[in-house]
Amino acid sequence: MPAARRDQILPLAVGGAAAAALGMVPLHRLPRPVQIAYVLVPAVLTAAITSAAEGARSPRQVDGTTTPPLAQAPARTPASASAAEDTQPTDGEGSRSRPWFARLGLSVGLGAVVAGAGVAGIRIDHRVEDALRSRGVRSPRLVIGLATGVLTVASVAVDDAGDSEG
Repeated sequence: MPAARRDQILPLAVGGAAAAALGMVPLHRLPRPVQIAYVLVPAVLTAAITSAAEGARSPRQVDGTTTPPLAQAPARTPASASAAEDTQPTDGEGSRSRPWFARLGLSVGLGAVVAGAGVAGIRIDHRVEDALRSRGVRSPRLVIGLATGVLTVASVAVDDAGDSEG
């Protein structure tokens, strides 16, 4: 077995075991405040991170002029400074950043998608457990947990194999 594959066994086993353990948690039976936190915390974090990333990406407004982020700022020499003064964009011209309401809409929209996924996850969890019980499975949470662990390990292994090929 190649050394690279041996190095992946422990992280895959730990990740699979963690996913299996989390898959055994009956989300639909958790107290209502925990379910609300399960849905809202990732949604709020997604909205905040998206908003911060969009704000950091857009040019800063200083005295009505647009200044590029440091990574895009050209080096200043006396000749380029005088040329840059002649080519400064006027108000509303040259700014490629999204307006604040577009950034807010994107952030809130992505947060809503994450919240919807959390609600859907709780409902799917309930329906899968009920379906397994109706088919006579004695330990549906164990089956759900094991399936979660196997799917997690398989998807990570396939992703790693794709990364190592290219």
